[in-house]
Amino acid sequence: MRVTKQNKTMKALLGGGLGFISGIAGVLGFYALGGDLEWDGGRAAAAVVGIVYLATGLFTLLGAALPRLGARLLNVSDVEELVDQRAMLVGSAVTAIAFGIMLLCLAGAGDDGFVRNDVAVGAIVLAFVVTAAVSLRQWRLYDELWRQLSWESSAFGMALILPVLVLWAAAVHLGYLASMDPLGVIAWLSAAILVGAVIATGRRGLLALK
Repeated sequence: MRVTKQNKTMKALLGGGLGFISGIAGVLGFYALGGDLEWDGGRAAAAVVGIVYLATGLFTLLGAALPRLGARLLNVSDVEELVDQRAMLVGSAVTAIAFGIMLLCLAGAGDDGFVRNDVAVGAIVLAFVVTAAVSLRQWRLYDELWRQLSWESSAFGMALILPVLVLWAAAVHLGYLASMDPLGVIAWLSAAILVGAVIATGRRGLLALK
């Protein structure tokens, strides 16, 4: 039992450490691409959340493509469980990657940006088309538990989104803030979706180390 616990701890440290390092490297690398671009609050937030989406998607996709490696990095019991869930993992990974690319393109576009605006628009369209296509396909693969988790994730995400946006918009309307940062809004919406999913899966005990 002790060995099993040590293995679980090492697995968590390995996955978390690699994710943290790759995330920091990704953010710094993306900032470097911007050169002298001014990274204000919304632009910086969109870039950070985009890197989180992109890193999460790439790690998941890598784990699904290489089950033996994935069993060491992802929170699954063994290779067999990962193979059983491969279709759902790949769909989720592709969606996360598409959203990450969209957020990074938006962060790099706009005034004085280094990403063309039409490229950012294309990334937005691609992200939503991919999300819609994957969601329709995934829904048929879900059992009752995963369908319930999907609804709960949406509910928790909305519970995070609504009060923040209402208070933010109210502060602008009442003159306490000059305006709403559009990229900040997009970053918060995207981050809240992730956090909602984490809360929903955590409540079901699915984040327990395996």
